[in-house]
Amino acid sequence: MLALLAAETISRLGSQMSGLALPWFVLLETGSATLMGVVFAVELLPLAIFGIPSGQIIAKLGPRRTMLIADFARAPLIALVPGLHALGLLTFPLLLLIVTLHGTFSVTYFTSQRLLLPEVAGEDERSVAQGNALIEGATNLTSFLGPALAGVLIALIGATNVLWLDAGSFALSFLLVATLVPSRGTAAAEAPDRGVWAGVRYVVADRLVGRSALSSMVYGFALRILFASLPVLAFVRFDQNPLVAGSLTAVWGAGAVTGSLVAYPLVTRVQPMRLGAVACIVLAVALWLLVPELPIVAAGIALFVASGAIPLMNAPYLTLLSTRVPGPLRGPVLQSIITINNVAGPLGYVVAGPLFDGLGLHAAYWLVAVLATLASANFVTAVSAAGMLRRVAAPEAAS
Repeated sequence: MLALLAAETISRLGSQMSGLALPWFVLLETGSATLMGVVFAVELLPLAIFGIPSGQIIAKLGPRRTMLIADFARAPLIALVPGLHALGLLTFPLLLLIVTLHGTFSVTYFTSQRLLLPEVAGEDERSVAQGNALIEGATNLTSFLGPALAGVLIALIGATNVLWLDAGSFALSFLLVATLVPSRGTAAAEAPDRGVWAGVRYVVADRLVGRSALSSMVYGFALRILFASLPVLAFVRFDQNPLVAGSLTAVWGAGAVTGSLVAYPLVTRVQPMRLGAVACIVLAVALWLLVPELPIVAAGIALFVASGAIPLMNAPYLTLLSTRVPGPLRGPVLQSIITINNVAGPLGYVVAGPLFDGLGLHAAYWLVAVLATLASANFVTAVSAAGMLRRVAAPEAAS
């Protein structure tokens, strides 16, 4: 478990740093924000194209082998950018090809990592939930620290050298998983439904999984609007102060890290889905507090509570997907949900700007709060209908 957590932390930290270093490199070399945006879009394109079909790859190869292949491929790919640049051979079309391949090998990584947890920690619901809380904490911590560290390192050693560090993080992650995470030999399991859309069909057929996935998608859409609003909030309500924008973003990250730390012990004391139901109610209430024009401290507290509730929801939710779904279908199901969320969720960023300009922040926060309330109500009633608010034991998988 520690090796898997270390691999996640190292790999994720490298990715977070290159998430700033790569666009900075493109801006330095081209001076074009448009070309920078093209690089972002090209890296996300493989998820939209290969996301759902790639679940079958995980089911066939197994999560551990899929992770190893992803890290083994991404390390040299990201190293090509500074390497070819140093030789004067890097062109923009070649950069796009490298970024596309990098995105392709990244498609299955998150799903494989979460599916590997039951193999490492066992099928016990609380153990898996605790493992998910740890990985969620590592993800939130690196999301919080990675960009700040990248900014310092870019200033000290340059963007290309930060990309070398990212390549090294993938190589180290590969070594950790290859040498310290045992293989359970589960890759040969045959799924009862091996079609490309097997995962989607299961999500539709299982009411609890399907309704939970719907809530997750709505949360993803609404929270992207909220996050996009933070600089606008500082600009409009707090005298165009960039320090306020940075502080609000930092408070959001700190809340997420704190929520992950709290989730780790709680999932062993409280039935995970019950904990998730309470957390989603807390999230909705905290978002309603942002609707009136609050002082900066009160707005920060609301953001801290809201972001802190998210890991307390995610750990039980991901545990549900890792324990309720039959083993051979876990890869296709989780990959399908992640793909749909990652395609639909960014639409929140698309509508955020016109929403702020056309209706203002007040209306935007009303919309965010309403959507979160509906998603929370859907999740709580689905969990209650499945009897998981009163039962301690995990339910049997749906047939």
